[in-house]
Amino acid sequence: MNDQIYAVLMALEGDTLLLPNAAVIEVISRDTVRPVEDSPAWLVGNYESNGRRVPVVSFEVLNGGQLPETARRSRVVLLHSAGKHLEAHAIGVLTQGYPHLVTLNRNAIAATPLRHSDREDLVLSRVRIASQEAVIPDIETIEADLLRLDMAGSAA
Repeated sequence: MNDQIYAVLMALEGDTLLLPNAAVIEVISRDTVRPVEDSPAWLVGNYESNGRRVPVVSFEVLNGGQLPETARRSRVVLLHSAGKHLEAHAIGVLTQGYPHLVTLNRNAIAATPLRHSDREDLVLSRVRIASQEAVIPDIETIEADLLRLDMAGSAA
């Protein structure tokens, strides 16, 4: 039995996301994202992929924080969406660099309490990996927020 988990750590401003390696499609330049007019601060913009629109979000803002300043090392990590509702079946997350591949086992991960500022519907768990804390996001919640935004936009 293989207890190893292949995952990626993605640096955010003041936080780190932890996702399964299989969730990642690719990493793209922040420069390829086009802003969306009259969008909430958490919707950074859209990336066009094969004629389809991939929404790019700031996890920090979704989770109640501030939008990080654009840095030279900023990247967008494209993730498989949880459902079939998004046009490109993908979501982009703005990060502060390239994701780092890690191999984990049960002994390497310890649960930690959520931060008081965490959205309980957005954060599945917080964990400690060695000396680093990471958040495991609920991709379905991000997708639901995007779908609500689309519905509000199409109703206007």
